[in-house]
Amino acid sequence: MKLKVMGMIAGLAWGGAALAQGSQEPSMPREPSMPQEPSMPQDPSMQEPPSSGSQMPGTGGSQMQGQELSGSVVAMRRDKVYIKDQNGAVVPIGVNHSTQIDGKPIEKHRDIQSHLKRELKEGDQVRTRFNVEKTTENMASSIEKMSK
Repeated sequence: MKLKVMGMIAGLAWGGAALAQGSQEPSMPREPSMPQEPSMPQDPSMQEPPSSGSQMPGTGGSQMQGQELSGSVVAMRRDKVYIKDQNGAVVPIGVNHSTQIDGKPIEKHRDIQSHLKRELKEGDQVRTRFNVEKTTENMASSIEKMSK
């Protein structure tokens, strides 16, 4: 009888330690306690549209692609162009050697800041296409000057 009690106590101690260790793993998904109902096919017309224009289909919400912004250049600092849109918001847009300005890429050996100062001036009307990277960084794929 003593052995059974000792065995149960040891089993509970091992089981408790295993449970405590398992609960410290935040990356392990928990199994649902209730069986889920089978999913019913949905009519695409019955689905709700995104609540705001900030998420595009197929992006998973983590990276938006193919955004476009038109406005006037208000400043240039190092590898960023600051564009004021029609609502008055100033949006920083990053520029790298993959960015094309008026259809021409920035040469690999050329400094981005000096290239921006040569190609763009404050007050220029531009249209830029950009991607949102790392959820908060706008990176231009192209910048085009628009005729006034």
